Amino acid sequence: MVNSKQNLITQKSKGLYCESANIWIDPYKPVEKAIISHAHSDHFSKGCGEYICSIETGFLLRKRFGNNINLKVIDYDKKLLINGINFSLHPSGHILGSSQIKIMAGSEKWLITGDLKRQKDNTCESYERIKSDFLICESTFGLPIFNWESTDKIIDDITNWVSQSEDSTSILFCYSLGKAQRLLSHLNSKNFKNIYVHKSIKKMNLIYKKFGVEHLEAKIFDNDLEINNLKNNLLLLPLSLNNKNFLKKFKKVKTGFASGWMSIRALKKRSGFDKGFAISDHADWNGLIKTIKESKAKNIFLNHGDGESLAKFLRDKEDFNIKQLKEIK
Repeated sequence: MVNSKQNLITQKSKGLYCESANIWIDPYKPVEKAIISHAHSDHFSKGCGEYICSIETGFLLRKRFGNNINLKVIDYDKKLLINGINFSLHPSGHILGSSQIKIMAGSEKWLITGDLKRQKDNTCESYERIKSDFLICESTFGLPIFNWESTDKIIDDITNWVSQSEDSTSILFCYSLGKAQRLLSHLNSKNFKNIYVHKSIKKMNLIYKKFGVEHLEAKIFDNDLEINNLKNNLLLLPLSLNNKNFLKKFKKVKTGFASGWMSIRALKKRSGFDKGFAISDHADWNGLIKTIKESKAKNIFLNHGDGESLAKFLRDKEDFNIKQLKEIK
């Protein structure tokens, strides 16, 4: 039996580290053994000796980064014992296969949320409520200005934006993994002439469909298309194509960006996009507070983003023992 200790998880230069099990969580640099919460590239480092993740994340990682990675996949809620410490994965609601990491050391419970979303999303499993003693919670959007509107409202806004300019090609930039599939699952119920997606999005769609996620139909946008015949069509493309050389190929085009950061008016104006749609696969201010309260944790650490405003609010209002993760010694 492992004795309880408050420094079970620490923040190191390579990422979150559990010394007792000699394992890293979402490391920034190559390590011997790593647990990966989900398949976004900012949570994955190439060159690790072994990767542990959910089954869905395993498929996505191989598709994104190649087959030459040493993967160990486990089902949600299945315990994995490493050096006397139990690890298990649980849905975080962020994207397909995204996981919270629950850690049991003796009678002490730790929970690392990873990136999480509390809004309903038909393309991934919903966030699972888990109680813990110690909580490491993401705080990407840890400011009160971030309060998401309903997904249906955003989808209606996108639909109206496209329909208002029948003589233009509408390009909506979005992340190829997670956001694109969520948008497609709703947009396909709307009356668009055509929806085209970049090949990077199509590759991810095929993995989603393998796990039973439907309503992701779209045509592939490629260089063989006659670009100026795409008027009154919607294109979902990765942000890397938002450049003058690419956009000047269109006679008439308008651009939008689907991101939670579009809630910030000043950023929206400076972004250069014709339209910003504030839709995020992260929890907003109220979602973060709800998650923290539901955990019943007595010790709370905030990770990813500047969580000082959220920490101060919950210290003052709820008398929570909460601080940013960098303060763990």
